[in-house]
Amino acid sequence: MVFPSDDPMTTRAAQPPSRTVEVGGRRIAYRQAGEPSLPALVLLHGLGGNAAMWRRQYSALSHRFRVIGWDMPGYGGSDPLPGTPEPADYAGALAAFLDAIGVDAANVVGQSVGALIAASFARVFPGRTRAVVLAHPLFGFGALPAGERSAAVEERTGSFLRLGPHGFAEDRGPRLLAPGASEGLVAEVVGTMAGARPEGYVPAVAMMADIDLPTEAARVAAPLHVIAGSGDPLAPPERCRVLARSLPGATCTVVERAGHYAALERPEAFDSALLAAFGEPERT
Repeated sequence: MVFPSDDPMTTRAAQPPSRTVEVGGRRIAYRQAGEPSLPALVLLHGLGGNAAMWRRQYSALSHRFRVIGWDMPGYGGSDPLPGTPEPADYAGALAAFLDAIGVDAANVVGQSVGALIAASFARVFPGRTRAVVLAHPLFGFGALPAGERSAAVEERTGSFLRLGPHGFAEDRGPRLLAPGASEGLVAEVVGTMAGARPEGYVPAVAMMADIDLPTEAARVAAPLHVIAGSGDPLAPPERCRVLARSLPGATCTVVERAGHYAALERPEAFDSALLAAFGEPERT
């Protein structure tokens, strides 16, 4: 699939093909670029994403990393997790997926709800985590009283189920981008969000009730970095700065003229923030 882009160079960049691997009897779909000998960079999308949303990063970073993006369970070509999965279940699924493709340890980037999975993975599997970037992080509902947690989950899932994936994407997608986003970029984000399926979206939102990002991230031993968009309505930059200040050694980069999708809106600035967070990798 080829998406429209603000940058003609990224339009010409080849999208890595989607592949699948069986993990515990379930399929996980993913895309990757870069030599297997390079350090692994694992990209975890949010509620309105999939592995294809990182097309610019596959192109720009594959000479320095083995860049891997998965379709979160229940998204794209990936089968959902059974039951009502908790954050540790997503972390375990990620670990099993990395085992299946031969990755021992990785730099992990989690965008939006993917930041919750990244933090949980880093806490549960510290020996497999080199560094973590929390990009436009959602904080989860775990710090709320039980009644408010249930209401927050119901508000998100109710809107999605009522409008359907396409209606939800058309209503919400444009509002997540910084003002002045091009028609092509809006269409790309809406098209990607519209691909979300209830069997992926609903459990992922329910998972948010069981986690509080500041608490989870405080238990991560790996280096942490936060990336915010100056115009992000879901993860405002000041909230991200406060999060970074609360974590020993953590830093925060604010990408100007970006909303909730800096990797799409300002890919060069986003990639520069990643490289600064992870340093110059060396071949293994």
